[in-house]
Amino acid sequence: MKDQNDFSQSEKQIADYFLREKDKIRKQGIRTISKNCYAAASSVVRFCQKIGFAGLDEFKEEYLQELDYYAKHFQDIDPNRPFEKDDDELAAAGKIAALYHETVQDTLSLLDADTLKKAATILDKETVYILTLSSTVGICKSFREKMMKIGRRVIILEDRRGMEYEIINADKKNSAFLFLSYTGESEQIVAYASEAVKAGMSCAAVTSYGINRLSEIIPCSIRVSSKEKLVSSLGSFSFSISTLYILDVLYAELFRLDYDRNRQRKKAASQRESSPFYISKGRKSSNSSLNE
Repeated sequence: MKDQNDFSQSEKQIADYFLREKDKIRKQGIRTISKNCYAAASSVVRFCQKIGFAGLDEFKEEYLQELDYYAKHFQDIDPNRPFEKDDDELAAAGKIAALYHETVQDTLSLLDADTLKKAATILDKETVYILTLSSTVGICKSFREKMMKIGRRVIILEDRRGMEYEIINADKKNSAFLFLSYTGESEQIVAYASEAVKAGMSCAAVTSYGINRLSEIIPCSIRVSSKEKLVSSLGSFSFSISTLYILDVLYAELFRLDYDRNRQRKKAASQRESSPFYISKGRKSSNSSLNE
């Protein structure tokens, strides 16, 4: 509604009205809205349909939910500018710590039990392919290492050729795809998500709150904290923290599917007692507080 791409003058008036009135439209019906923005009731309905909704009621529900989300979260720290030029070292460090806390709490508030359960079921395969084009590759590698220690295979795809090959050749029965995109509008990620769904692959996604093309293609979409701007933010702090948290939550859900067995696998992997690939047997540290 802010962009107003391809809007007629009448549609701009309606969009401006919704943006200006915000949650005041909660109790307003079609007649009140059409009167106040000087447009026919049918024009209001067509406007809602143009931006992707069945009608006014569906639009109001999604719009009010989004307003509520943006109003209630990140009251103390701006995720786009979490520290200032004049902050000393500990002040900046404290603000980053607060950002971590608020981001995790924000992400937790967006988690839905049914979606989380469905995502774990989808990803409960021999091989999980992660498709991402962002700075989250390093975070995905951490997830891959955790999964590896409980006998799960994770392949991170970050180049076009690899994505095309794996979507075409992946074993449908024993493979799943996890797509990561903050905006949910990356042309490459959206294109490959569409191809994977058409190929009958099991798919889940991690993306921003609200409606985007990726979440429309993949209904099982887990939402990251979504108040970080694409250009003006000082760094992708919030998205990275949120993604790390979500992947850890997914790891926990997959771990819980066979908890006792996975606990033994993790313990054996950490000890590496019989592995010929390591000079020393088992994980050890000169710091006594870290040892068992």
